[in-house]
Amino acid sequence: MWATQILLSFASAGLVASAGDAAPAKTHPEQLSRYEARMIAQAQPTAEDERPPSAAEAQADLDIEVPAVDPVGTFSGDFMERIRRQIPDPELAKAEAREQIETSERQLEVETLERLVDRLDTIARPQRIRLTLEDALHRALAHSYAIRVNSYNPAIETTRVVEAEAAFDAAFFVNLSNNKQDRPAQNQLAGTQIENFNASSGFRKLMPTGMQVEASYVTSRTFNNFQFQTINPVWFSQFVVQFRQPLLRGFGLDYNRSQIKISKLNRRRSTQEFRRQVRDILRQTEEAYWRLAQTRRNLVISARVLASFEQIYGFLDARKEFDVYRIQLADTKARLERSKAAFIELVANVFNAEDQLIALMNDPTIDLASEIEIIPVEAPHFARPVMDRLAEVQTALDNRSEIIEAKLSIDIARIQVGAAKNQALPQMDFTFGYTVDGLADSHSDAFSEVTKNNFHEYFVGLDFELPVGNRARRAALKRANLQYAQALAALKQTFEQIILDVNVATREVQVRFDQIDPGLQSVEASEDQVDSIRARAEKKDFLTLNNELNAEQSLATARSDLLGAIVEYGIAIIDLERAKGTLLRYNNVDLVFDDSDDPVN
Repeated sequence: MWATQILLSFASAGLVASAGDAAPAKTHPEQLSRYEARMIAQAQPTAEDERPPSAAEAQADLDIEVPAVDPVGTFSGDFMERIRRQIPDPELAKAEAREQIETSERQLEVETLERLVDRLDTIARPQRIRLTLEDALHRALAHSYAIRVNSYNPAIETTRVVEAEAAFDAAFFVNLSNNKQDRPAQNQLAGTQIENFNASSGFRKLMPTGMQVEASYVTSRTFNNFQFQTINPVWFSQFVVQFRQPLLRGFGLDYNRSQIKISKLNRRRSTQEFRRQVRDILRQTEEAYWRLAQTRRNLVISARVLASFEQIYGFLDARKEFDVYRIQLADTKARLERSKAAFIELVANVFNAEDQLIALMNDPTIDLASEIEIIPVEAPHFARPVMDRLAEVQTALDNRSEIIEAKLSIDIARIQVGAAKNQALPQMDFTFGYTVDGLADSHSDAFSEVTKNNFHEYFVGLDFELPVGNRARRAALKRANLQYAQALAALKQTFEQIILDVNVATREVQVRFDQIDPGLQSVEASEDQVDSIRARAEKKDFLTLNNELNAEQSLATARSDLLGAIVEYGIAIIDLERAKGTLLRYNNVDLVFDDSDDPVN
């Protein structure tokens, strides 16, 4: 039993996973040992891990590559640092909060920071894995059930090719029968007891032209109690050769090999479908990675605004007997409780995002039942996109597997039209038969007579058939023509859809990139507004308090919007690569379809 193997090669990580016949994954031994050692070390906490990391250590673990300023407008290192300060990962936020606790002299601020750390610890688990994007894609390629399920399709289609070719294999046949009769006779010239034994064996084969060839040896033994029969029992042997060649319907190489061609085209189409499915899985995995990074940072934003509300409420509660009105406490309390409810939902969002990433990777070392915290250690890059829309469209038209699939569908429909035209013809078959006979009182003597070729028969015939109206076959031909026209229309639709995908994707990349700088400016302006209100407020009257609370919420919203623009920009880049059909190459993934052991080849 063979099976077409499909190799997934992740160049940057050195991954080679075999999936076509469900063979185990293969990885270079040295790379595997380094990879497993790193993963095991990350999954198991050490004595050093028990110590909370400092802000510098946390930042080193969650570092963002800072590009230098260049003429095309790449963000500067200062810009990146400003973004990092506004939307840190929970690990960095906890490290900064712990440092502030050590240096702060105000008890209320210390209590607020401690509650901030405790809230961020709600997503912490005993086991943690710091996961790079490359590691996530590596694990998805190696273990994804979706990829494994779809990888069987090309091998399944290969079996259909062999099945179609097997129609031309020779078939050996044997027929045996024995008929015994004991019936009354009308006169003495007929026997009452008759026993007839028949045996035949030979080969049949369908030729590529549609001719059916059969060669067989037939022998029979007949016993009859008829008293005037000279030879009893009588052995009768024959060597028979028969030919049936269609002259209209069923004639020709194109028709008789059409199913083989269709099966091969279906196999090619299945490989393109598998390529597209792998591309979609990679896209989903990368999006899940960035969504996890987004939800973790959104948790920090929510925890910060919640801490600010708690600090304000604590201040007001301490002065409620002096100069604080009940409406001020009630309004602040309401905002505080709404923020707590929002934070609870964000905690669930983090767990959901982790589960989504785990479900896409299907790594046996990280299952959905395990309590493992996944920490994305990468952040999106911010290089200014340089795009030529027409060039991007041309790249998509050259690389999208959907176009190849549509063209293969057209080829299949064209072959089906030719087959339907053939089947719409009348049936006219030429038949020819040649038989050598032998008869004796024993099988050996009868066979000897056959070998002497003394008695022989010839048969020539012409069979013709035409259904009245021929409606069924004409309808099948019309259906085939309609399906061919449908396939042509589908190709045009695919072209239009690909151009639309690229246009939307390029526009999305540019829009999301352009939103990052205004988003940061909005965050910093909101932060200045909060600081100004705090510095100028000698007394928290209702108007000042309301302005401060609104400013805190506005700051949180601005930070969330900035984070969303950054993450959406990163996702827009992979969406553009997907729209161009170059996402596999973008991630250094190479699909190799190894069918060298396939008998078809």
